[in-house]
Amino acid sequence: MLSRIHLRAALVAAAGFAASVSASQAQVELKTYMDDKGYINVRGLTCAQLANTFQEDADFLGAWYSGWWNGHMKRHVVNIPRAKQGIHEVIVYCKANPDAKVVDAVDAYVKKVQAGGQ
Repeated sequence: MLSRIHLRAALVAAAGFAASVSASQAQVELKTYMDDKGYINVRGLTCAQLANTFQEDADFLGAWYSGWWNGHMKRHVVNIPRAKQGIHEVIVYCKANPDAKVVDAVDAYVKKVQAGGQ
């Protein structure tokens, strides 16, 4: 049960990462990453790609990651302070690893928390 709480916080962190994208970076429309049928492979999206999109696109995708993970974990609650910490951790990870996948940034945070590193 405890690991599910941390996993939830990690997903919220991914959503927060999306919400904290800097407006000063070159902005690319999220549709740039769509396939020919209009789908985005969210498991393949990199930290750099997410950081380089428009704020509203990043916000939307962050909310999607959160909903996706919440559905997977059957979670319906959020711990705001824990989520904020997770958001910070994912942002730090993504800035240091722009080629990493966003899902890997979330996973790195989850593993750190599970190992007692928070």
